[in-house]
Amino acid sequence: MKLEEYAFHMGSLMANFQSLEFSLRAFLQNQPDARPIGIPYGQDVYATLIGEEIAESELSSYDSLGELIKKYNQIAEERGLTKVDPTLVDVRDALAHGRISAPIEGAHMRLIKYSRPKNGRVTVTFNAVLSEDWFRAEKGRAVGALMSVAKSQSDSRRETEI
Repeated sequence: MKLEEYAFHMGSLMANFQSLEFSLRAFLQNQPDARPIGIPYGQDVYATLIGEEIAESELSSYDSLGELIKKYNQIAEERGLTKVDPTLVDVRDALAHGRISAPIEGAHMRLIKYSRPKNGRVTVTFNAVLSEDWFRAEKGRAVGALMSVAKSQSDSRRETEI
């Protein structure tokens, strides 16, 4: 795979993960027991300054992708909605915290993630060849999850309108 193709696939996969996280947050924010957004109506959220404090909400919480998926899946289970595969977190975390490299003669990059050290030793927790097929499969999983959350959001809106 050429470097340009690698960059395209990596960028689109990361964008899919970011979209999934925001969609999960928006879904959770629209639940009846959600905390208020914390920004006065009409205030431009993008105009908040560095150092400015706002109330914590589902949109601004420090919840990890794994925590968001867990919260979403609890609601999905109760309502008979399609759950999000929690193993997507493993891929996203490997991309964020893993090491990517390739041998000089290698055709593909490899992504390897290690555990936190224990007694001076680490364990390999993720190891994947970043081939075009791998990128396509992982992007498909992320987009599938994103579509499930979007459908759940739409179904939830319809239920409240009825």
